[in-house]
Amino acid sequence: MSASIRYRETTEPSGVDTRNGLALRFDATRRLTLRFRLQLDSDDDVEALRYARRVMIREERTRGLEWDEPSIEDAVFTVTDVLWSVLASQATWCREKVRLLVERANRHLPEVAPRDPGDVPAEG
Repeated sequence: MSASIRYRETTEPSGVDTRNGLALRFDATRRLTLRFRLQLDSDDDVEALRYARRVMIREERTRGLEWDEPSIEDAVFTVTDVLWSVLASQATWCREKVRLLVERANRHLPEVAPRDPGDVPAEG
């Protein structure tokens, strides 16, 4: 079974020779905007993504962030995209967090999706 929630990174390269992919220079203090295109099949997918994000934010607040760790709370979400303005040195961390977010959202989808009324036992 294929995952209902998918994503792909659409970040535009900057400071890179796109012909052969060689970086002209790496500046860890430079800011960049990571862009991810979300592919969602239903409104339940949106709710599962929101739920997973809330859980991750709660976890970050509980354990605290490591030195220079970006928070998923700072990412800007729309129904179709995630935009995250970060330091170049944080990009790998952010990519991993988006991967984990989508993985968790897919895992939580059955919990978030409304149940069919026939699945609920009758009271009485």
